[in-house]
Amino acid sequence: MTSSEHKSDDKVVPLPNSEEIKAEAAAWLTVLGRQDVAESDRRQFARWLGASDRHRVAFEELSAFWDELEILKELDDIAESMEDEPPQPRPFFQRRSVMAVAASLAIFIAVGGIFYANQQSRLDQRDTFATAVGEQRTIKLVDGSRIQLNTGSRVEVAYTSSERVVRLTAGEAYFDVERNPRRPFSVRAADGIVRAVGTAFTVRLRDNDAIEVTVEEGRVAIASVSPRLTGDRESTRDGAAGPPMLQLTAGQSAIFDERVDKIEHMEVPELNRKLSWRQGMLAYSGERLADVVADISRYTDVVIEISDPALGEKPVAGYFRVGEVEALLDSLELSFGLEVERVNDRLVRLSEAS
Repeated sequence: MTSSEHKSDDKVVPLPNSEEIKAEAAAWLTVLGRQDVAESDRRQFARWLGASDRHRVAFEELSAFWDELEILKELDDIAESMEDEPPQPRPFFQRRSVMAVAASLAIFIAVGGIFYANQQSRLDQRDTFATAVGEQRTIKLVDGSRIQLNTGSRVEVAYTSSERVVRLTAGEAYFDVERNPRRPFSVRAADGIVRAVGTAFTVRLRDNDAIEVTVEEGRVAIASVSPRLTGDRESTRDGAAGPPMLQLTAGQSAIFDERVDKIEHMEVPELNRKLSWRQGMLAYSGERLADVVADISRYTDVVIEISDPALGEKPVAGYFRVGEVEALLDSLELSFGLEVERVNDRLVRLSEAS
């Protein structure tokens, strides 16, 4: 080998393998887990994190369930503070000795390896949750996201290490999603898909298999995944081939099946009324009697009939507690000039008061 060839080889910097990156990530978790983290360590960490996507993936995977660190919530702020600083390659190995890195690797294999081996089972979740007629229930999922099920609802949760999928097979649910862009969160209902990252929204499956989505915070994307429209292109992963998606932002609601029928823009009071079921109340402000009866009927086994279709157009306003059907019927009778005929324990007929 010539001296020039030897010189050239000396300039070759080997890329770290995946185990080295995991060791670095484990060491950084130790540093950032201290009660007081020095500003210099934070800035050094930000440079290490931004040096490679592999660094970020390894760190997010290791720290996904270390909620007490709350470090994932701070990543964007740290990254923004470092935007103007010139990048420095592999600062972690510049700062630490070979022996320190070897120690970190040993710790990772002996201790972090146990955590990593259990991580898959902690990321995974496959469960089914349901509510009876008139019942409401809140479920906390393994990633910290929450689902609040309305009356007569059912969801199937299928979490893996790469994606979070919830299928709504009946009823209505409110989703408060923990942010994790590397594990997309999708809600499936009938032939529709709702995709979100770090947001809060409701999905309701209507009787005709149309899907109603209302966004309280953040934004979501909606699309039909009907085979008639998308063929074999459906995918749950961001960036992959799939159906065209329409974005909804906070205060917007849409009803769609194979196409979006309408997008409704709501002010805060109207949005609060629409989501009042989450506080155990049903609120109406001039809705058609037919729509109110259809909504109330979800919370009871009693069948409520409207004798005259024209009567169904009568506007109704008021607040009613979930499950108190008798109070609603009394209100319709006293305040809205309707006659309530209790045919039997299971059937009520509404007509115009004579």
